[in-house]
Amino acid sequence: MGPTAIVLHGPTSAGKSSLARALQNSSKIPVFHISLDAFVEMSRRRDMRSDEESNQALRLHHLNLQSTLTRVAASHFEIVLDLVLRDTATLDACIAALAPRCTYVVGVSCPLDVLEERERGRPDRGEGMARAQFGHAAYSRPYSMRLDTSTCTPEEGARRIRSFINGHVE
Repeated sequence: MGPTAIVLHGPTSAGKSSLARALQNSSKIPVFHISLDAFVEMSRRRDMRSDEESNQALRLHHLNLQSTLTRVAASHFEIVLDLVLRDTATLDACIAALAPRCTYVVGVSCPLDVLEERERGRPDRGEGMARAQFGHAAYSRPYSMRLDTSTCTPEEGARRIRSFINGHVE
């Protein structure tokens, strides 16, 4: 089996980044942890002078992410992609950029009270982001598997994902 791509998809503060680091630590080959957050941090929302500029910046972030995914997907590295995308067309484009490697899309979630508690502990998250994203239709799509991060540590979650993948090797 060649290198895989694992897409961690869910609302903010669900534990995707912690899970991605645990997946990196548990891999036998080098892993690229790619996060939409890294692309979004290239610009600052407060610098945008209009909705049009904000939308243009967001589109550039998505295109840069997709371009990076295409390049890394052509390598021998495993990929763990960490996304909060609610735009299903953009999410599907990111998943398509990972072709032709075997890709597993994992729905990462936890109860709203846990999301909000985690959000309060993060200085990089605005209050109410988790609540605004919780239950969004984008997170009810079909996934390879689902993981409730309130029921496990990141390391246990990584073991569950690896076990699932090992049981579904093509």
